[in-house]
Amino acid sequence: MTSQDELTWTSGLIPVIEANVAAQIVSRVSDLALIVDASGKIVAARCNPKFMGESYISQWDGAQIQQTLTVESVSKFEKRLAMFLSGGEDVLPVELNHRAHKDFDELPVRYSFHKLGKANDVLLLGNDLRRTAEMQQQLVAAQLALEADYEAQREQDIRLRVLMESSDVPTVFVSVSTGQIVSCNAAAELLLGKSRDHLIGESFADEFEAKGRKDVVDRMVVAATEQSEAPVVAKSIKGNQKLTLIPTLFRGTNGQMLLCKINLAKSRTATADQIQGQLTELFQQGVDAFVFVTASGQILSANEAFLKIANVTHSQSIKNKAMTDFLIRGSVDLNVMIENAKRSGGMRLYATKIVSEQGAECAVEISTTQLKAGIDPIFAMVIRDSHRVETSTTKRKQITDVDMHSVIELIGGQSLKDIVARTTDVVEKMCIETAVEMTSNNRVAAAEMLGLSRQSLYVKLRKYGLVSKS
Repeated sequence: MTSQDELTWTSGLIPVIEANVAAQIVSRVSDLALIVDASGKIVAARCNPKFMGESYISQWDGAQIQQTLTVESVSKFEKRLAMFLSGGEDVLPVELNHRAHKDFDELPVRYSFHKLGKANDVLLLGNDLRRTAEMQQQLVAAQLALEADYEAQREQDIRLRVLMESSDVPTVFVSVSTGQIVSCNAAAELLLGKSRDHLIGESFADEFEAKGRKDVVDRMVVAATEQSEAPVVAKSIKGNQKLTLIPTLFRGTNGQMLLCKINLAKSRTATADQIQGQLTELFQQGVDAFVFVTASGQILSANEAFLKIANVTHSQSIKNKAMTDFLIRGSVDLNVMIENAKRSGGMRLYATKIVSEQGAECAVEISTTQLKAGIDPIFAMVIRDSHRVETSTTKRKQITDVDMHSVIELIGGQSLKDIVARTTDVVEKMCIETAVEMTSNNRVAAAEMLGLSRQSLYVKLRKYGLVSKS
């Protein structure tokens, strides 16, 4: 002690330093230096000159430190301060978060507690944890990204496994560098006559006869690289079967790989080739016209017989043209055929007329079939000149015996004019019923088909009591 009863450092050589001066000195060796009293009031607040936010920290002088902390940090600080003041000099440091400011983000700081000359004053030395927090956030983000990649990889593996096992085509993965089987599906196990455990790691060439065994992988690589249509054929050891190998080359993580689909060489039979050739010949040389159109009526292809009916010189001149350009009722005819084909898969013997490019008309009957070809369906139309058709293959709606009997009964009781008018009504009713049925109750299309206005059609529907039926 000195004569003034003041504590000194180093045996009285250095006098007691004022709080704000001590805070400035200590702040040089830490990021933050705060001197607080027992209630948490900040006596002095200083920061390292290299610390960003000095103007913000300087505003803490005289304030309660609790006011600068986030809600969850207040209780942590008060608990640790009470422990230190009660004699716990070895109290552990505490990590506190200071509230964000309009010009300052939330500030995480690690504080250690130290005693000063006065019994109730505590020196808090703080280390800025923002860089540590950023690194932790980056680490967490990297971990989340890694887990997301891992889950995506697992999902891809599951999809591949399900796809492989659900396929009826024997499939194997072969390493180009080693020639060994890396993976295979159940169909390949059945075809090659070995379990998966025995196949994986085994040379793929060993599954075939000695002749040509050495170059089977090389042949597949060449076929896949050149995208050759000719498949690789080899004879298997099991069953002495001739197999067709269809390879696909790709680069994996450990080098080039081959995806090889295996089929029996006789799977593509001569009969299938023969049928395909016959159908092609029928399309090109058939006497009936064939036209393939999209759902919107765009012509995809047509044969020579259609070119004759439409009086078109070359097939390229009608490609991508609208089929409605060649139908007498245009979109009405097309919509009736397309909608019926969509609903039931096909429509047989629709009577209409084809109009040639020179305006000549030809009465025809059209059969329409919906075909599945990719995402969008296409429609095949078989067109036959109705002048050459002697009898119709479908039942048309005929005048019923009741209608005819009612007309016959009029003979002798009414004049010929009235009888003809009654007969006209019977025929008119039959035509209206047929048109409504063919257009699937599309009254606009039925009216256009009959050459009537919509108002006239509605009048006649009421006249013959067909409103509820249509």
